[in-house]
Amino acid sequence: MPSKKTVGAAPLITGILLAFPSAGAIVQNGLSLWSVPGLIGGCTAIVIGLGILLEWNTFKRDAVESNRPSVAVLGFAAAAFFAGAAIAIA
Repeated sequence: MPSKKTVGAAPLITGILLAFPSAGAIVQNGLSLWSVPGLIGGCTAIVIGLGILLEWNTFKRDAVESNRPSVAVLGFAAAAFFAGAAIAIA
């Protein structure tokens, strides 16, 4: 079973690498179709990484035998779907 630090570090580092350049692009060039979703996705990945590292209750890992998706994963999937739908409509 992988360590919680390695499991939590991956989304945290990825979120940092995605959020900061996107925020810089927003500051320099204003809002664009790619910088806003990049910033939102990066911030979401940072929150997921911190949740895993700090062992928040919604980020508890299920046993390997369980195929039930976590409520947090479903929530993030719904948020990503609605954000994508809003961008597609706008």
